[in-house]
Amino acid sequence: MLRTPLTRNERGLTILEILTVAIIISVLAMIVMPNFIRQQDNAKQASMESNARTLRIMLETYKVDHSVYPEDLRTLGRVATEKKYNKILPNPFSAARGEVESGKWALDYLGEQGPPGMVAYQPLQSNTKYYLFCYNRDGKLHKRSGKVYTLTNG
Repeated sequence: MLRTPLTRNERGLTILEILTVAIIISVLAMIVMPNFIRQQDNAKQASMESNARTLRIMLETYKVDHSVYPEDLRTLGRVATEKKYNKILPNPFSAARGEVESGKWALDYLGEQGPPGMVAYQPLQSNTKYYLFCYNRDGKLHKRSGKVYTLTNG
């Protein structure tokens, strides 16, 4: 069986051509990946802030029923579950899901450091005022525009 010589159109790619394509794809990936990671972080921070707003609504609902804010989230969770306004939400950093009392996405205020993705509740002044904070991926208080992100009723 005789083989005819291959023409230019019938030959495969050379090593140089394959390496060139691989280098181009690598450079494009290096440009895109930081933006992709930054957008993931932004989405997780937005989810955390949304969880804080949900907790705020739960606190205001509790206040309507009891004339004061709860002394802690265990009390809020128990009453919210009884009255059916407790929410099952995800922690954006740990992917844990649960109601407010379970400590999966919200907890009583711990200070400057806390578990990543958590919303922290700090009642003040005989349970007539409160602050809500969030903890970032590194466990520090979440900041927006250089200031600690805070929700409060006053």
